[in-house]
Amino acid sequence: MITLEVLLQILVSGVLLGGIYALASLGLGLSWGIVHVINFAHGEWILLSMYASYWLVNLFGVDPLLLIPLSALIGAGIGVFTQKFLVETTERGGALATILSTFGLSLTIIGTSQLLWKSYARTIPNRYIEMVIKVGVIRISGAHFVSFLVAIALITSIYILFKKTLTGKAILASSEIFGDAEVALLMGVNVKRIKLLTMALAGISAGIAGNLIATFYYIHPYIGMLWCILAFVVVVLAGLGSLKGIIIAGVIVGILECLGSLIIGTAYSYILVFLAFILTLYLRPRGLMGRR
Repeated sequence: MITLEVLLQILVSGVLLGGIYALASLGLGLSWGIVHVINFAHGEWILLSMYASYWLVNLFGVDPLLLIPLSALIGAGIGVFTQKFLVETTERGGALATILSTFGLSLTIIGTSQLLWKSYARTIPNRYIEMVIKVGVIRISGAHFVSFLVAIALITSIYILFKKTLTGKAILASSEIFGDAEVALLMGVNVKRIKLLTMALAGISAGIAGNLIATFYYIHPYIGMLWCILAFVVVVLAGLGSLKGIIIAGVIVGILECLGSLIIGTAYSYILVFLAFILTLYLRPRGLMGRR
């Protein structure tokens, strides 16, 4: 029997998990919604950050959250590399060539990770995973709570960047959803540099997401595929170009996963998520808050 206490626990856990899903999806939302790059290596960007955090924590014994700046730097480097050496060199071949190049990067990272670190799962020893916060009858995972706070802070910072700074407005102006790249170029905006910056931001968000996820989730070479699929689900549910939509969609996915775990078991917890995804594609292909 599902009681009010159980529903409250599902709601709170789902919201916290949803904030993390929103951050994990933000990089794909930026690359797809702003630069129009459908990045099939997005999950592997997260994976590389997870492995970097794992080895640094185990080798030097540092708190994983202290590695967030380094994770952001690693993510930015991966984003710049992807844009400069894959996207820019294949974009003349059209969207399909870009998709295939990022898919090739994904397979390369998976294969290299398996070669270097084998296929078995690893976890990062940290104090947050053992921390439990009690609020009345609600029990909150310390790792989820801290990750949620960092996720919301980063998403809010990027939202302010877009709305309040010239650089952010230049990024939006260079997007077909919010502006027009050709008009922006005529107005003196260096569109090529703006795209590079946007992919760096996408990489930063993926890098930080990987660092946070590694504090409570297992790590192995194929786990990036799961996070890439979930990111696609969140971005499609949200609608391209909507940061608010990404937060809302992330929370919906988090709550549906928690509800699925309760109703049909942890092994099948994503069934409700994918059903909602299919239903959204059928009823509202533009997503919950999509512009086009």
